[in-house]
Amino acid sequence: MHHSGFSVGRAMPKAKVLIGYFILAIAGIFQAAPSNGQDVIWIGRPTTRDYMALNMRRALQAYADLRMQMAQFEAQIADARQAYFNAPAANRTEAADQFGYMLFQKDLAIAMPRIIGNKDQAELMGAVMLLGNAGKLIDGGVPPSARRAFNEWVSAVRMSAGAGFGSASTPDPANAAAAMNSSASLKEYEAYRRLRDQAEFNDWEARRTGAPLKLAGSGATVAAKYYFGENVMMKGFDYHVARVGEKIIQCTYAGRQANGSIYDFWQGRAPDNIAFLMAMNPRALEGLKDHAVDQCPPDSKQALAIKMSPSKVVITPEMRKDAQAQSRSAPVDPARAQAIQERNAAARQRMADDRASTDAKNAQYRACSENLRAAMAAARQARNIQASSAAHAEYAQCTAELRAQATRR
Repeated sequence: MHHSGFSVGRAMPKAKVLIGYFILAIAGIFQAAPSNGQDVIWIGRPTTRDYMALNMRRALQAYADLRMQMAQFEAQIADARQAYFNAPAANRTEAADQFGYMLFQKDLAIAMPRIIGNKDQAELMGAVMLLGNAGKLIDGGVPPSARRAFNEWVSAVRMSAGAGFGSASTPDPANAAAAMNSSASLKEYEAYRRLRDQAEFNDWEARRTGAPLKLAGSGATVAAKYYFGENVMMKGFDYHVARVGEKIIQCTYAGRQANGSIYDFWQGRAPDNIAFLMAMNPRALEGLKDHAVDQCPPDSKQALAIKMSPSKVVITPEMRKDAQAQSRSAPVDPARAQAIQERNAAARQRMADDRASTDAKNAQYRACSENLRAAMAAARQARNIQASSAAHAEYAQCTAELRAQATRR
């Protein structure tokens, strides 16, 4: 069998299989199904704790059912895959139909949360599916080389069901089923299915003969700050990597699972400060290191050889110590540091000027008070009422002039 145009089974099955046991098993976690087909009868007034215990028991049972069905599905699709590839090429129709149907069920299980739910619901459902499958994607998930086509198919179904990209509305399963039979979504699914089935074939051949996986596309480039994820705090490694000018090229090979199908390299050359970055955050650069390529290697064997090659840079103990010391700091360029220093000096000068002005004003008020005190003492000594009144008038005039000066400033 040749690589081109490889497909498993017949065309896409009718959308009536959408409401299959697999999706219902996942949805069952969020429903409080009655035990043994009967409602619970309470004697007396049930408490909140009673309700919580009941619903928790039901949820745990639904979760146990989900795990069992996930395990059964994993075994069934593995058996169907084995039966298909082990069947004689001339007598493969029945095995192909069964394997193609199981792959379609897998596609639905992954796609339906995104089709009939919003982003948060899809993420929650995806997390539940991972939890129910021991943290693993269903049968390895969507092949990396087919992910873009898969996303385009999901978007086409949502558009046909009246819930386009970014829409908050969520179509019900009946609308989604009808949308899957629309010409647009069928076309998108066929494009995805060809890539999915080619990945199945490539993966089986690689396992059987040891042949490498072929490159799917020319690779996608991404800036380092987006590859590692932007951090608004911009400290340490985040600060330094955000200023890296070199990009990372992500090479995808046409295999069934991500492991062994995706390799990342620096494009062209590694950053000049790669040794410092590796010393600061060795875990983040464990896969990349200082490995660089001008373009993606033509197959996964060559990509793996580059990835497994030793690093050329040498990280000394002094470099590691210096990098760790800066891991939590936010470096500032000299121009900005000078501006900050000048701004702080100006602020300190304003504070000093304000303090001096306040001290001078207080000293003038104290002088008014001292003059009043001395004049009143002399007036009392001379028993002169007119002198006492004059002293108060002089004090009032003194403080009024000070307030007028403050107002003019």
